Amino acid sequence: MSTSLEWAISVPTAVCAAACFGSAGFLQHQATQMAPPSGPLRPGLLLDLIRIPQFRWGVLLGALGFALQVVALRFGPLALVQPLLVTGVLFYLLYASAARHHLVARGLFVGAFMALGGLVGFLVVARPAPGHGAFSGSAALPLGVALVAVVSLCLFVASRLHRDLRAVPIAAATAVCYGVTAGLVRDVLSMPDIGTVVTHWQVYAIIVVAPAGFLLNQNAFQQGRLGSVSVATITVGDPVVAMGVGAAWLGESLRSGGWQTPLEIVMLALMAAGIVVLAGRAQQVADSIRAGQPEHAEARR
Repeated sequence: MSTSLEWAISVPTAVCAAACFGSAGFLQHQATQMAPPSGPLRPGLLLDLIRIPQFRWGVLLGALGFALQVVALRFGPLALVQPLLVTGVLFYLLYASAARHHLVARGLFVGAFMALGGLVGFLVVARPAPGHGAFSGSAALPLGVALVAVVSLCLFVASRLHRDLRAVPIAAATAVCYGVTAGLVRDVLSMPDIGTVVTHWQVYAIIVVAPAGFLLNQNAFQQGRLGSVSVATITVGDPVVAMGVGAAWLGESLRSGGWQTPLEIVMLALMAAGIVVLAGRAQQVADSIRAGQPEHAEARR
């Protein structure tokens, strides 16, 4: 299959996945604010959340988004698909604005153009290419050790912070789990004989890592006023981790050298800055919805 055809399939599919993730994130964030406070990785949180309709709809949309992400990863490299999921934050904001029956506030466009400009610039400069590598059996141990170490460090830092600040390290742990999961999914999809996947360790790693990331995600959403900041942390961290996994283990490549490498870094920084701006505005939208402020209050900002 030609590269252009692979892009034609993977790009719109990834954007549709981002739309599902954005809507799911908004519904799940609403639900976690209604549930009793919970510590990280406490499965009982899911039992509390499953009783809330918003959470159940969020899970369905998230599952659809994951299915679309799998299709996109089947045809496109991690370094292409995962950054496109950044657009999920835009859908998150649009959904929040629609929920309160008002147009997107003018201030949100600044962050939107920054994020999308950085994303488009990165993809144009880097032109991600699919790899021909695969996880070897020897990769399981270092990958597992690194994953456990980073997640444990994030949770340790979270346990030492005030509740209002815990969202950031928990969201960082979520991003690591999601990024590694994407790498594992991409590897499974590239196997020549899909019928034998049950014999590969990657499948069982996905079964463990993906639910752990989902549970951490709900904990991050639950952390007070920084709930939307967790959306930004996960959205930026996920593709960064996935691209690192793709480059280190799957042989994926980006154009680099000369002027390209520093420009790629600038584009990623611009994208990250745009997400931070969007997150701040998203928090204001969410706060105004909870407080029941008049619609025109946000429109003036």
